[in-house]
Amino acid sequence: MFSTKTLSINNLILARVSAHVRNVSSARMFSDNTHKEHKGKYDVIIAGGGMVGCTLACAMGKNSLLSNLKVLLLEGSADKKFVLTQEYSNRVVALSQNTKSLMSSLDVWQNVENMRLQPVRYMQVWDACSEALISFSSSDIMDDDVAYIVENDVLMEAINTELKSSTVRNVDIVYGAKIEGYELSKAGANIEKKRNLVKMENGDSYICDLLIGADG
Repeated sequence: MFSTKTLSINNLILARVSAHVRNVSSARMFSDNTHKEHKGKYDVIIAGGGMVGCTLACAMGKNSLLSNLKVLLLEGSADKKFVLTQEYSNRVVALSQNTKSLMSSLDVWQNVENMRLQPVRYMQVWDACSEALISFSSSDIMDDDVAYIVENDVLMEAINTELKSSTVRNVDIVYGAKIEGYELSKAGANIEKKRNLVKMENGDSYICDLLIGADG
């Protein structure tokens, strides 16, 4: 799910989000009475509360450059209570060292370790059409593990635990949020048209400066 370039890519995304929202926010001149018909107005709306969406929301809550922004996370499924069972799930992800670093910076990795994970200390990849192969060992990378196998549900619970903690105060989460459609901002339009509109199936609507699609 997360490649070896995850950390640098996420840092780039956060930098661009910060620059974009600062530029848009500096141009705001509408009163508090504007958009009264909308459910809420946000700096950033993230559509999709999976691994990527929740991690991004958590990062935006903990990054000092972005923690002053008002963020909304929309997730289509219901908020389910997590129960760690003795039986392992077969839905897992392989996480690289860079992903571990990212999760550690968000205080998520400790939550994973408090539940369970399986380190990968040796890996061999071979070609189907020849005898060529390549091997990776933890001893080749200064005794660090090659990767980590983590159940999807465990990783999601670890992220959500931190996302809903008192350290993240600028993120609102709406579960069971079915998006019906959206209208993107138009260049050169007036202030109202420069904001993105998200329409929900239940009739609610939200407006934002930046809309991020993380729903697959």
